Amino acid sequence: MALNKKLNLELDNIVYDYKLFDSLKAIKSEKSQRKAAKELGISHTVLNRRIIKAEELLSHPLVKVSNKGSVLTDYAKDLLEEYESLEQRLDDEETWVMAGGFISCEFVRELAMAYQLDNIRILQTDMDTAFDLANKGLVDILGFDDPVQAYIYDLEPIPLGRDSLMLLTHGDEVFNDISELDGLKFVEVEGSSQRLAWTTLANNDLYFDIVKTVNSFHEAIRMVEQDKDVYTFLNKSISYTSMNTSNVMSEYTRHIISALNVKNSVDVESFLNFASHNAQILTLKFGFEQL
Repeated sequence: MALNKKLNLELDNIVYDYKLFDSLKAIKSEKSQRKAAKELGISHTVLNRRIIKAEELLSHPLVKVSNKGSVLTDYAKDLLEEYESLEQRLDDEETWVMAGGFISCEFVRELAMAYQLDNIRILQTDMDTAFDLANKGLVDILGFDDPVQAYIYDLEPIPLGRDSLMLLTHGDEVFNDISELDGLKFVEVEGSSQRLAWTTLANNDLYFDIVKTVNSFHEAIRMVEQDKDVYTFLNKSISYTSMNTSNVMSEYTRHIISALNVKNSVDVESFLNFASHNAQILTLKFGFEQL
């Protein structure tokens, strides 16, 4: 007898049951709330109330309605994609799930693509969420963008590569010494290795102002591109995404990108050790420094 597995998802200490995500799936498929309700076997009123309640709890719109029908917002698409990845984990015990920061996840994603491994699902998220998923048994690999994240929990992940920080600049600006960063305004990417930049500036008695904290490098890049008075730091491994960067902070911010075999799987351990040793030629191609 096959079990009909249903997955609930906890976000910010609030549990959203599978009915919400079934509703999002139906709206995505049907592009109409009325048709989605019919597919789910509920009234349009019940479906609408379910969506509105979730939007209030999440503080984000989930559905956009126009004269052409109903579609999911970008936030809802991302939320549904994360849910479906976890849902797939219930049905496929051979699939590895990795959760962690943007940099470590991109490293493993690139390596998996290079070796045509299709059994790794990757969830780029904040570390609190990643740890929560691991504690629930839904994650096989934890990725760490900043070594202090593992140190805090007395963990010993496998090192994958070495990275450093580049200053995202404007136009032809040139910075020859970190003293020239005195008085600058910055956008911070939460949970990233930018911690090393702030520590370096503070240790050198330089004044700086973090004017905004965001959740992603993409958002930080966008803000800097729109405001010539603010700056941010990018990992060298992704600095190719921007044309104007300075290595003025690189030598002060070298750090290890790593990953932890959460469930002590022999196969996962073998893959991570391969990434740490034999794959170091690819590490350079990905923009990292060799260990």
